[in-house]
Amino acid sequence: MRTLLRRALITTVAAATVAVGVVGTAGAGQNKPNDVNYGPVATLSPAVGRDIDGRLVAFARGADRSLWYDTQAVPGVGWNGWRNIGTGQLGGKPVVERDADGHLVVFVRGTDNALWWRTQTDAGTFGPWVRIGGGITDDPAAGRNADGSLSVLVRGTAGSLWTWKQDGPGTPTGAWTDLGGGIIGSPAIVAQSDGRLVAFVRGGGDAVYVKTQAEASGAWEPDYTYLGGAINTPPVAQRGVDGLVHLFVRGLDNALYTLPQLEPSGTYGSYTYLGGSWTADQFATSRQADGRISVFGRGSNTAFWTVVETEAGSGSFGTPSSLGGRFSGGPAVGVNVDGRLQVFGVGTDRQIWSAAQREPDGAYAGFTITD
Repeated sequence: MRTLLRRALITTVAAATVAVGVVGTAGAGQNKPNDVNYGPVATLSPAVGRDIDGRLVAFARGADRSLWYDTQAVPGVGWNGWRNIGTGQLGGKPVVERDADGHLVVFVRGTDNALWWRTQTDAGTFGPWVRIGGGITDDPAAGRNADGSLSVLVRGTAGSLWTWKQDGPGTPTGAWTDLGGGIIGSPAIVAQSDGRLVAFVRGGGDAVYVKTQAEASGAWEPDYTYLGGAINTPPVAQRGVDGLVHLFVRGLDNALYTLPQLEPSGTYGSYTYLGGSWTADQFATSRQADGRISVFGRGSNTAFWTVVETEAGSGSFGTPSSLGGRFSGGPAVGVNVDGRLQVFGVGTDRQIWSAAQREPDGAYAGFTITD
């Protein structure tokens, strides 16, 4: 009955650009029960992807260590309700990527410290868990190769960076490769303008190192390149409209810094201070509809904050701006079919909250519970 009533309500507002609920902050007005009969009672940071039909899909690890997901009722509007599709096997947070056919694929570290995945079907549901194997210690990072196959980067039990790559687009099999090094925490992955994947890691002395594919969809270069710096959280990266990859890190002073390429698929410049006081949670990045890069993170006051490129392709960023809320982990960001960014996080009440831009490139509405 609740679902039918909600769908009837959604139908009346589907023509609108966005349905804005009661404006509030995460943790404020806790009017939802904290039990798994309602939703995921989430732990760790969520993940979000966009379905082939344009609907956002949010993923979270519940307190029961199962995978939960919720799909927008129609692109950009409302939610269908959370579904539990796990059996208590998640050892870390989910990571989502799209395969060559547009299906969402979820990767997780299992409680057995192996890599697992689950793939969306043509019907929009998800197939069974498939154990990829390996021995990993942190959350994976996933990216799509130029040929459409998926690659996953993980930290192995001995501290090396490993990659698992599909044998081909959409295939259920793949192979592991040891990329060496001694890394700390989860890696980051991004595609350069020439199609080659790039891996960023935190290495010895808390410095940043980068390793790049020797050719698109192929093997990786044998050596790491030292990028310096001193960081204390996993790095993230985003390619801008200018074709340059921009690295974002949290320094030992807890401020945000960025390091851009000097030319597309080329070498890197120097770090620029972007300020703020951030927690140890990993940042999230995306591009706005107008091409500007946006970075999201949890501030020391537990609210979400954002830093936005002043002009698309400029590589210059404004000062941190608060989005409000009270969160227990880092953010995830999705792009609605109309270009509006939507930020998701686990509130201090352990529910998933989100806030979407009121219009593309615009300000954000208040956080509401994602149900």
